[in-house]
Amino acid sequence: MLWGAGGWRVTLPAAVIIVVVLDVPAIAQKTDIVTLANGDRITGEVSTLNRGRLEYKTDDQGTIYIEWDKIATVTSTAQFEVGTSDGRRFVGSLRPEGDRVLVVVEVTGPVPLPMADVTVITQIGRSFWKKLDGAIDVGFSYTKSSEIAQLNINSNTLYRSPSFEARLSGSGTATQTSDEEGRDDRGAVTISYLRYRGSRWFVGGAAGFESNESLGISLRSQVSLAVGQRLVNTNKAQLAIGGGLSFNDEHGVDTEPTQNIEGIMTFRTSYYAYDYPKTNLDVGFQYFPSLSDFGRQRIQFDATVRREVWKDVTLAVNVFDTFDSDPPTVDADRNDVGVVLSFGWSY
Repeated sequence: MLWGAGGWRVTLPAAVIIVVVLDVPAIAQKTDIVTLANGDRITGEVSTLNRGRLEYKTDDQGTIYIEWDKIATVTSTAQFEVGTSDGRRFVGSLRPEGDRVLVVVEVTGPVPLPMADVTVITQIGRSFWKKLDGAIDVGFSYTKSSEIAQLNINSNTLYRSPSFEARLSGSGTATQTSDEEGRDDRGAVTISYLRYRGSRWFVGGAAGFESNESLGISLRSQVSLAVGQRLVNTNKAQLAIGGGLSFNDEHGVDTEPTQNIEGIMTFRTSYYAYDYPKTNLDVGFQYFPSLSDFGRQRIQFDATVRREVWKDVTLAVNVFDTFDSDPPTVDADRNDVGVVLSFGWSY
């Protein structure tokens, strides 16, 4: 029991409740400040900057996303890992220094950075799940005259930090026909990891599984290692090229398994614009010249255009081309080309 001024008294449990209730707003209060180019100030909590958008939590409007080039200043006392377009990394709190200049206050002192050069901001201690960025698209078609039904699924999930990125991607096409002889199923799952070295270079590895009945592949297991350069890394676009070696184990349709060593040359680019409607373009190209079966060449090309039609709901067009100059099954096709229209969800 506690005594107060004027002779009033409060029991200990009640005092604890009062302290907790009064303390909660102070703990939960968001104190970061973002100033927009038009002069508006928004109080909230900085979460992350990724692909040209700042994720910002507010009390009144919930989580909002602000285009980076629409922001004039950012202030936060929390700790962040900050990455720039030339590959440098800094850790510290954030404060402004004039218009469009972000200062990272490190232990060794403040580091001013032009905001146009800042491409990634990650809050220290942010949970793993909140750092994921990706999309999943699903399309379905059916033709009654030929009695052919086809289901298409594409997904891509990315975990990105200023020093590395990890990606999990998958795609699949399931075809159902009346006689079961015209099936043309295909599927692929790939996980990759890139570690950035210096200002532009990266080293990475990937592992994946692939099946494509039209090319005579029942299962291809593959591991690859590569080194490359990020030629473009801005808040509007990214472009990277690389090369290395790939090792795979192939199981053809009705053929004996074979093991292969291949070279690999890769090209990947992305472009994104967030003025409504939000638009993303992703293009990937891989070339595999065989080192153990001279003359054999494989190519994998994928391109996706995705536009937002409603909040986080997108319409996507995916184009793919899989080429094999010498497939393991003699009568198999050498080329598999497709265009898929689908609806999806981004997260």
